[in-house]
Amino acid sequence: MTQTRPAPASRGPFEELFDGMQDPALILEAESGRIRAANRAAADLLEYSQDMLTGMSAADIHPHELPRLKTFLDEVRTRGAWMRDDLSCRTQSGSFVPAEIRSTAVRGTGGETILALVRDLRGEELAEVGRSVRKLVHDLRNTLTTAQLLSDRLQGHDDAQVRAGGDVMSRSLERALDLCQQTLKAGRTRENRPERMLFVLDDIVEEIAATALLPGAIGPELVFETGRGTRLDADFDQVYRIVLNLVRNAADAGAGRITIEGARRDGGARVIVADDGPGLPAEVRDTLEAEKPGTGSTGLGLMIASELAHVHGGALRVVETGAQGTVFRLDLPDQA
Repeated sequence: MTQTRPAPASRGPFEELFDGMQDPALILEAESGRIRAANRAAADLLEYSQDMLTGMSAADIHPHELPRLKTFLDEVRTRGAWMRDDLSCRTQSGSFVPAEIRSTAVRGTGGETILALVRDLRGEELAEVGRSVRKLVHDLRNTLTTAQLLSDRLQGHDDAQVRAGGDVMSRSLERALDLCQQTLKAGRTRENRPERMLFVLDDIVEEIAATALLPGAIGPELVFETGRGTRLDADFDQVYRIVLNLVRNAADAGAGRITIEGARRDGGARVIVADDGPGLPAEVRDTLEAEKPGTGSTGLGLMIASELAHVHGGALRVVETGAQGTVFRLDLPDQA
C-alpha cells in the first residue's frame, strides 16, 4: 500500500509578510530571548539558515555584550518598544555587524513576544569615516597651500643651495596637494592613469636623496651610480612615489645601506632597490605577491607602490628577502 506524506502546512498571510520583509526581522520570546522565528533577510545578514536561527537565543548573536542586551530586552518589556544603535550582531563566521535594533513587545495568548527589526549600520559607518577623511583632507590642503607659498619664496633666495632645496620642497608639496585634491573629488584615493613622459632614473634618485634621507651619517647610506641615464617612459610623480616608499620602508626598518640600480630590459625599464634590513614579514610579502594586492594597514606603503606599478602595466616583485636584506624589482614597460 502506497503511503503519502502529508502536505506541508500552508503559511498564513502574516508568515508570508514576515518572511518577505526586506529588513532583517526576528521574533523573540520576551522572557528568555529565545528566537521563535527569523525571516530570510535576517538569515542572510547573520549567515545562518532560518532553521538554525529558530531555537537560538539573542545571547548567541550578542555574546560579547550581554549586559547591554539584557538592559535592552528589559526596556522593551517595560516600555513596550525600545531602540538601540550601539549593539552589534555576531555572524556565524565570527564577524560583527554594527546594528540599529528597533523592537516592539507583543502580548498574545501564547505569551509575550518581541518583534525586533535589525538595520545594518556598516554602510553608514563607512560613510561617516569618508566624511571625516574629507574634512581632514580639506584642512590639510589649506595647510599645505600655506607651506607651498613659503617654499616658493625660497626659490628666489640668493643662496643656490637654498634655491635648490626650495624647488624640491615645492614639487613635494605639489604632489601632496594633488593627492588631497584626488581624495576630495572621489571620497577615496584612486590612482590616476599615468601621465607618461621621458626622464632618467637619476632625476628620481636625486630628488629622493634630497627629501627622504637625512644628510651626513644620520640614517642609511643611499648608493646609486649616477650618469648611466636609465631612461623611463612613465609618470614621473608615480615612479617617485614607488621608489620613495621602498626607500622609506627600508630606512624605517633599520637598513644601513640602500642600493638603487636601473637598466633597460625588453622594451621598458627595470629598477632594482636592495637594502640590508631585517627582511619583510611573511604576511606583507604574501599580500604584495597576490594577483590583486590588498589595502590593509600592514605594508601599506608597499601596497601603494605595487598598485602604481600595476596602473603602468608593470609589476613590483620581491626578488629575495631575509635576515640579510630585501631586494625589490620594479618593471615598467614603455607606452605601447
